[in-house]
Amino acid sequence: MIDGGRSGKVLLARLGRHIPFWDRQIETLIATHPDSDHIGGFPELLRAYRVLSVFTNGDTSETETSRLFETLAAEETGEMQAIARGTEIVFPEGGTLTLEYPLRPLAEESGTESNEGSIVARFQFGETSFLLTGDLPGEEKALPEERPVTVLKVAHHGSKYSSSAAFLERIGPEEAVLSVGENSYGHPDPGVLARLRERSVLVRRTDEEGDIRYRCLELTSRCTYAPAR
Repeated sequence: MIDGGRSGKVLLARLGRHIPFWDRQIETLIATHPDSDHIGGFPELLRAYRVLSVFTNGDTSETETSRLFETLAAEETGEMQAIARGTEIVFPEGGTLTLEYPLRPLAEESGTESNEGSIVARFQFGETSFLLTGDLPGEEKALPEERPVTVLKVAHHGSKYSSSAAFLERIGPEEAVLSVGENSYGHPDPGVLARLRERSVLVRRTDEEGDIRYRCLELTSRCTYAPAR
């Protein structure tokens, strides 16, 4: 699991739709950065599920939510692990998650703004690849070379600083997912949507479709969109 939204109640309800009630274990939990709208749901999750590993970018926050998350994660797993580019997590059911950014754990940096250190990861399952970008502005720094992906999770809810023309040319996504709801920031930015349309990228938005789900099958070595029931 990567990020948990702002509300534990909402997170647990969503998980209940897609995970069998008897399955109370989550193998891997990743917090891309310690903003409350990304880790707010984790404390209740850690109380409700057995979590085997918790990974972060090494950044910390003095908010009550962040401190509670860190305390519960340490109690559940022993310690949180700070990860950076090059870390690979191989899942027994298939697929590999590779960290692209940050270049080194943020505990080794100083003065980095929270979003600037957001974890970026690529999930590869057979022929299908997902680029998961957290809230990182200017994603070019995470992927300096051309590396096509199947599905892009657009950074920072589609803010105007995300998904530049140069970045989209570099990764050439077939589909883009926008995690967005009612907000006062103007997300998603019309310019971002226009850049995606110009490249014939299929856009899926949580404010229009609700849960957006892909099903990955070992038999076909592909992941395909599977509308949530």
